[in-house]
Amino acid sequence: MKYVSRFAGIVLLCASVHPSHVYGQQPEPTRTSAAGGASLNSDHAPRRPRIGIALGGGSARGFAHIGVLRWFHEHHVPIDVVAGTSMGGLVGGAFASGMTPAELAAMIDDTDWDQMFGASPYRYKSIRRKQDARDYPARLELHLRRGVDLPSALNDGQQVDLLLAGIGARYAGLPSFDALPTPFRAVAFDLQSYRRVVLGRGSLPEAMRATMSIPGVFPPVGDSGEVLVDGGVVDNVPVDAVGEMGADVIIAVDVQPERDSLPVAFSAFRAINRTVGAIMRANTRAAVERADIVIRPRLQGYGSLDWRRADEIAEVGYRGAEAMADALLPLAVDDATWAAYERARRERRRSATPRIAALRIVGADPSDERTIRRAVEQYAGRPLDPAGVARAIEGLGGLDRYETITWDLAPRGDVFDLVVLAREQADAPPILMSTINVRNQTRDDFSFQVAARFLAYDVPFAHSELRVDGALGTDPSFGAELRQNVPGSGLFAALGGEAAWTRTNFTDDDVTIAQYVERRVFGQFDVGIAPRNSLELRVGARLSHLDIERRIGGPELPELSGAQSELRFRGVFDNQNHPIVPSAGQRVVATSRYLLDAPDSDDPLIARSNDGLTQAEIEGSSFWSWNERARRVFVVAGAGSSFGTTPLITDQFVLGLPFRLDAYAPGERRGDNYGALTAGYLQRIARLPDFLGGPVLAGGWLEGGSAFDRWDDASVVVQAGAGLITETLVGPFMLSYSAGAGEHRFFLGFGRLFR
Repeated sequence: MKYVSRFAGIVLLCASVHPSHVYGQQPEPTRTSAAGGASLNSDHAPRRPRIGIALGGGSARGFAHIGVLRWFHEHHVPIDVVAGTSMGGLVGGAFASGMTPAELAAMIDDTDWDQMFGASPYRYKSIRRKQDARDYPARLELHLRRGVDLPSALNDGQQVDLLLAGIGARYAGLPSFDALPTPFRAVAFDLQSYRRVVLGRGSLPEAMRATMSIPGVFPPVGDSGEVLVDGGVVDNVPVDAVGEMGADVIIAVDVQPERDSLPVAFSAFRAINRTVGAIMRANTRAAVERADIVIRPRLQGYGSLDWRRADEIAEVGYRGAEAMADALLPLAVDDATWAAYERARRERRRSATPRIAALRIVGADPSDERTIRRAVEQYAGRPLDPAGVARAIEGLGGLDRYETITWDLAPRGDVFDLVVLAREQADAPPILMSTINVRNQTRDDFSFQVAARFLAYDVPFAHSELRVDGALGTDPSFGAELRQNVPGSGLFAALGGEAAWTRTNFTDDDVTIAQYVERRVFGQFDVGIAPRNSLELRVGARLSHLDIERRIGGPELPELSGAQSELRFRGVFDNQNHPIVPSAGQRVVATSRYLLDAPDSDDPLIARSNDGLTQAEIEGSSFWSWNERARRVFVVAGAGSSFGTTPLITDQFVLGLPFRLDAYAPGERRGDNYGALTAGYLQRIARLPDFLGGPVLAGGWLEGGSAFDRWDDASVVVQAGAGLITETLVGPFMLSYSAGAGEHRFFLGFGRLFR
């Protein structure tokens, strides 16, 4: 995000002046070969005008370009050169690589837009980073390497990088983009020099990525010498770039609406957004006046984030070209000329699969380099498998110290090296994650907590990880863990401790009748193994001192204080695809503890004790989905036992949690043992804007279970619930109602909702 305010200031300088005049008499940098490249039909008669097309930016509205290109294809209007900005750069670059309009449409249809614009895919994170995502579900975080700063963008661009690599990597080693099946230019803006930059050589995927790097949405491309972002503000419809490529006829496709449909608003962010939009329109208006033909699809009613309406928007683009048929059809060629044009494009298209000679890894830490090499080494010495390479690199998402990991090709004679590019985050680690957790305990009682986690790597030793947690509010706590990993083995040792104040309620008929506050200070040492990103096993010992103090209730209720020691085991398996409401996968958490020593009360009326306590619990969830993940079914289950021992009431198992008989208030039903099973259905009914949230899900569920001290006291209770849940940029939100067995309860929660 640190580039956003700088970019906003820069665009105000640009005003409505054409970019070529912004920088005085200094020539603009143009990364291209000499003027323009050969025409695709230069060897074929009859001669005809050289036709160029400028595809403008507009985010999801840019899908209209696919419809425009389809109209040109069907009516035999050849395109000899193409330039694009932002989404126009993606579509233009893909077309320039030799893709047909039908192939472009298929590529868009096959793209998972939820994954494209969400956070890094959860299922590929390491088990530790999955835990971070569950504990701190807000997407906002602070980077602390050089002071305190927001991330460079809302989206790391990982999935976009992989998409673009699949389109353009095979064209590595071209002398310029003039050698593509259709000569191509992409337009970006350099935040270092404040100049428009026309990209005409180098890496095609990187050029397409640069022109799409909307400030604040995707990270910039480049280094300290050049920082490239979306060129839309200064040159949203790159007519001049097409002219510089030698086009005789310039066709401009403008997919931005002429004016906002909303009235002018003067809040700070809306005013900035409106100002930037006005500058873009002014520059675009001046640019398209220099085009010979202008196509303006009627895109009213379609927003810049309507990624899932690609087919509709493309059809609007087709109709926009059809509306200009009188101007366009004179450019159409006969069947023989069209066949020659198509043949020339096919001949220049690199359809043969390049052979990979060796691997080259750039930008990765030496220990991570070994991990990356193991993931992709199977692709060396064989023909390129773009889909396989992309899957392997996606699987490296657990290496969270990098902003993105992508791939490209580098020529070596008749073969290529597979180059894996790891781009470190500019200002992280360390990272500070945070969340706000709110939920109702009873109808009149809410818990509130502000929590944060500091995460640093290689502190104080190489291959170590330091986590420091703090929380203020209803249940304050402070803790830390230092984990030392053994490179390449999955083995680790961890030393940690925590001081926590936990409130335990006892309720009846949605009223708190007693309350304890447990103050616990402990230190713990664990050893374990994380053999893959979905599994972690650890065992250890914990030494604690605890004080259990009565806050609400009569003097007959016991209090306790003393030292406690225990052995602990925890195993986690998690291959789900989302930390909040997955659409696929399973998660299982198994824990057990054996107390070697525990404090006893001097009160002879207190029969319960943790001395010699043995407890075990297993809980998990499984999700399945269909119809593009709009419909989901799930099962949540859990069971725990104290194996005949009688733990203190603060260590009993409790019901009343989400999807665990939640018609009860937390603590209204507790016991030495429990079992619970919930099955439900969720339907996507809406979604928040990309980058700001996810799907809004509504559904219902059926719950059954019991908490009990003795097995012959177990009595199964059945309840039913219904509600809404959604993910937002600052955390998930849930509203539900459950009823059954004479109980009913509304639940309102925000932040960390599930265990």
